[in-house]
Amino acid sequence: MRAAVASFEFEGNSLSLRVTTRADFARMGLHEGAAVLQAAEGKDLALTGGIKALREAGVKVVPIFAAKGGAGGHIEDSFLGEALHRIVEGIAAALPLDGVYLALHGAMICAEEKDPEGAVLAALRARIGPAIPIAVSLDLHAHVTPRMVAAANIVVGYETYPHVDAYRTGACAAGLLVRAMRGEIRPVTRIRKYNAIVPVLGGATLGDAPMAKVAAEARAMERAGRALSVSYFPVQPWLDMEDVGITGLAVTDGDPAGAEAVAQDILDAMYARRRDFELLAMTPEEAVKAALRMEGRVLIIDTPDSIGGGASGDAPALLAAILSHAPDVPAALAIVDPAAVRHAEKLGVGAEAEFEIGAWQDTRWFKPVRVTARVERLCDGNFVYRGGPVAGATGRLGPSAVLRVGGLRILVASHAVYEHLDEHYAACGIDIGACKIASFKQLMNFRKLLGPGVDFIALHGQGGTPLRLQDVAWQHRRRPYWPADDRDVPERLPDSV
Repeated sequence: MRAAVASFEFEGNSLSLRVTTRADFARMGLHEGAAVLQAAEGKDLALTGGIKALREAGVKVVPIFAAKGGAGGHIEDSFLGEALHRIVEGIAAALPLDGVYLALHGAMICAEEKDPEGAVLAALRARIGPAIPIAVSLDLHAHVTPRMVAAANIVVGYETYPHVDAYRTGACAAGLLVRAMRGEIRPVTRIRKYNAIVPVLGGATLGDAPMAKVAAEARAMERAGRALSVSYFPVQPWLDMEDVGITGLAVTDGDPAGAEAVAQDILDAMYARRRDFELLAMTPEEAVKAALRMEGRVLIIDTPDSIGGGASGDAPALLAAILSHAPDVPAALAIVDPAAVRHAEKLGVGAEAEFEIGAWQDTRWFKPVRVTARVERLCDGNFVYRGGPVAGATGRLGPSAVLRVGGLRILVASHAVYEHLDEHYAACGIDIGACKIASFKQLMNFRKLLGPGVDFIALHGQGGTPLRLQDVAWQHRRRPYWPADDRDVPERLPDSV
């Protein structure tokens, strides 16, 4: 048997000003043909898990295309057109095939096309016909559309947040594909959707967290034989479109009604816990003052400016608060500002000068912070991810500088790059273990750094990834929706084309 594989992953954000181009994808990873297999080798990617599962089943893997763009606002429509063509025509050129596996994110957006994954899948289905099974793996925060489900036979989402099961998810989707290729199952996928969005920060699947309980219910449904696979999608909440909402999904063996029932049950399990996803948070000033009163080290999570959620990573509100309330306390803070990096490079290591830091791209809420700092270090900004869905891959902050102000070390980067743990700090010579306060512009992986003597505080406020979703001036989201409107019976969103 022969199966084509491809990946096209990017997480969009309607509130972000970032525009991702082909060059950004090339910097993070853009491959074709045999280079796809080489790029996936040794990683913990969903694509890697899918390739291994296919090979272990004796399937000949036909690599087509792989593009990974991280998170941001939207990608250029021209690059969507290129990627769609390369995937669809590449797979068509590889016919005859027994199956197709695609590793997608599920929350991509473009300036014009608001359902890029649906467009890719629909074009692929039209090109290869109805007989060849298509399996797809998606991120936990995917915006799953009826068009996506209509084109794919199998859809499987990540189970965990922090994302530690991308590899397993790819293997699961490919495993079901193999069974379909062999004629052992006739997979049917169905979704159910509510007009509700929940804060990403409260969506951990660790311990007895509310989403962990949803995960447990999904696994129980699978063990009971109700479905081959059950997925729950709390969705990327910063997508301003009228069809965005939490989604339940199930894959069954030739049982559409059963899939619909299971999808509804897991959707209701999420909605019933909607209030539990909302966590306490502070303003930057409150957070710094609270951190100084706490024992041990404190991680301050810049929730409204999460790079992992697509924000610009240049909000300086926390920087200003640390300089005002804890200027001599050992601390580390990361921020994006290529202009400040260029200024540091021109001055050289050891120089002291005035810098304007932050609000480099997104000036809607903040102005740059003016500070006199010493250039402590210049670095290339390259690091290797130690875990998460891109474990083993290289992160590229671009040219970076470490600026010293009192007890604070400011890591200023040229590119907004997804943070995992503290790899980016370590690569630039900053040991956060020696810091009372360390900041992060991501919403979940910091939890892996928590433990005895290490706690965290989350921020709320304005930004590209605001915590309070009911305060956003949405242009396209329909009312009523949770959390702006609390209804025991929520509004349904379309679940079929």
